[in-house]
Amino acid sequence: MTNNTEANVCVGHLREGVSRITLRPGARVTEEDGIRTREQLLALTGGARGGVLLDITGVGSVSREAISVYSAAVTVSAFAILGRTPVDRVIAHGLLGLPLPACPSEYFTDEDEALTWLQTVNG
Repeated sequence: MTNNTEANVCVGHLREGVSRITLRPGARVTEEDGIRTREQLLALTGGARGGVLLDITGVGSVSREAISVYSAAVTVSAFAILGRTPVDRVIAHGLLGLPLPACPSEYFTDEDEALTWLQTVNG
């Protein structure tokens, strides 16, 4: 996994066609974090489209500006948003309620289910 300077976000490769973005527990994810994440994801994938497992477990907050940057990620074919707590669910609801890329997105509490779903929607 590759860490950004502030270590609020970690980007890595999970398997063929699937990347993982992990938001650090307690982090307040900003637009700058979003921009760095987009750059890291593009470098990791070489610009190829693929699914993303977005792990928000325990994150403090995600700014609207960061969500806008993630929304502009044209190389993302599907977002599986992973969380485990009631607060994660509230944050995910906010993420799902804002414009995401024109791709499927779902919230999961189980990583295996999220990965199976990504595999299904990515063909």
